[in-house]
Amino acid sequence: MPNTPFYLDPQPIYFGGFKREYADSDFALFGVPFDCTSSYRPGSRFGPDAIREASANIETWSWRTGMDFEDLKVHDLGNVAVVYGDAAETIRRVADTVEDINSTRKVPIMLGGEHLITLGSAKAIKDCTFVSFDAHFDLRDEYLSNKLSHACVMRRIMEEEGKERVLLCGVRATFGEEVRWVKENGIRYMTSRDLLREGVGSSSSWLKEQLKDAGKIYISIDMDVVDPAYAPGVGNPEPEGIAPSLLLDILGEIIDERVVGFDLVEVAPHYDNGRTAVLASKMIFEICTMIEQARK
Repeated sequence: MPNTPFYLDPQPIYFGGFKREYADSDFALFGVPFDCTSSYRPGSRFGPDAIREASANIETWSWRTGMDFEDLKVHDLGNVAVVYGDAAETIRRVADTVEDINSTRKVPIMLGGEHLITLGSAKAIKDCTFVSFDAHFDLRDEYLSNKLSHACVMRRIMEEEGKERVLLCGVRATFGEEVRWVKENGIRYMTSRDLLREGVGSSSSWLKEQLKDAGKIYISIDMDVVDPAYAPGVGNPEPEGIAPSLLLDILGEIIDERVVGFDLVEVAPHYDNGRTAVLASKMIFEICTMIEQARK
């Protein structure tokens, strides 16, 4: 087991309905039930356990990879014991957790919680390119006088890793000042309209070109990148998103042996009938099998 002492484990339900021994695992999954900077609809702190419950009740076969998630070696650590209202301490605990997992040569899988928690991964994994699928840029310098806000997370990650190490995909919700900052600083992005218009082939080709010199890749998925017709249970829903199949098909094209971790955040289960948590679970199954296949 990792040395980080911040787990509430065991959980009533393990992700996928089972848990491998940590020493024998290739993936280490953990939840971060934190949503203290949510600006519209709070409740993503309930996301990790809702995703676990859904994952134990859906089928695990991937037609994309021809693999069964049940055959993968995944250990569910439980949830990080967050400090409610203390974003800085929560990020520190996430960073310690990811660092410990990496030290044992396993792939961290983080369940949110709000998108701010991805900053913890950036503090732990250096010299890494972060690919964020999100309806929002999350590039404000501060939001409501707070620099540690979900609306600022990619700005903070750029300060950790550099502007050239962040790619933003699926963006459609922003405002004038943020757009100007993006253009002035040469930030690389594709809007949801770009993805829908270009389709899997052109979109993944653009991403591959941007990632050709990346040594390590981390993928962050804010569920609001998906259109609310498919994923209504999120903190900040925005119309004109992309379909889950398009997102997964693009991921299938860009995931390779360089992927060192991923997260899925912003599932707020109280705003729908459980379908967003089911979709999140399916996406995690698919991404894990993609990573496993790429490493063989």
